[in-house]
Amino acid sequence: MVRDRAGTEQRRRLRRATRDDVGLLAGISGGPEAGRIRATRRILGSLVADVYLAIEGDGSPCGVFMVAYRRSLSQGGLVAEIDLLQCLGPLPPPVAEEVLALLLDGALRRAQRRGCVAVSVAAEDEARERLLAAAGFDAFAGRRLLPLRKGDA
Repeated sequence: MVRDRAGTEQRRRLRRATRDDVGLLAGISGGPEAGRIRATRRILGSLVADVYLAIEGDGSPCGVFMVAYRRSLSQGGLVAEIDLLQCLGPLPPPVAEEVLALLLDGALRRAQRRGCVAVSVAAEDEARERLLAAAGFDAFAGRRLLPLRKGDA
């Protein structure tokens, strides 16, 4: 939670990324620079991916997640792949952890709303590994997997 100088609370929130965010997202996306804007526009217009931004109380973006969806025979249904889960810009460790937790929660909610049976994500560092373990993700084929169906362990 962020407080402004007057002491009133301003909460972080998530919002779906729009075409107005293409410049910001193209700046953090991979691949050849010449194709980043086109690729970002295609992803934002796609039905197989969700891209959301974490927004500070003052309206500035502080994080982003992208979830892509695919069918899986091994999992028996639709699986959400968290492709991107990151803070934007340097944030102090406690704030970065809060932003990442908000982003992960948002990604899991999107996957559940889409009817996914599992969520898969790569653990890129120790802090992310702890976050994923705390959320209930299990190690699976070099990645972390969280089953979403009731009765799955």
